[in-house]
Amino acid sequence: MTKEEFVNLIEINKLSMYKFAKSILKNDVETEDAMSEAILKAYKNKGKIKDANSFKSWIMRILANECYDLIKKSRKFDLIEDTEDLNLVHIDNSESGLKEVVEKLNKEYSSVIVLYYYEDMSIKEISNILQLPEGTIKSRLSRAKSKLRVLLNEEEV
Repeated sequence: MTKEEFVNLIEINKLSMYKFAKSILKNDVETEDAMSEAILKAYKNKGKIKDANSFKSWIMRILANECYDLIKKSRKFDLIEDTEDLNLVHIDNSESGLKEVVEKLNKEYSSVIVLYYYEDMSIKEISNILQLPEGTIKSRLSRAKSKLRVLLNEEEV
């Protein structure tokens, strides 16, 4: 894979990467850090990817690892408070109401919702990205939908 091909694929997938990382980290600065690190690691290993069609799931797997590494570091060193910042920048204003509700979910639920509904990934692809069994992804998706229904009903009241 050439440098130009890599840059092009990153540009194509940048918004998806941002949404996914944000669903896990809930913080713009950490999201940008995770994306930068993931892109750097991917670039260093771009020779390992043979098929451009599998690039998205490959880069998302790297990004997921970076997000979870950041979470581990922040817990370990107590560098950040455990906040639930719901005043986040919205990517698309037409989705902003639903996006706010999705962001209220725990990271294990919001990440599967973002990947499944916003990124149109299959259960198998999400399983590969998050390195969890497909059954776990299905149950998290089901629980996330139930929690979303409750949150949406609270929003309407």
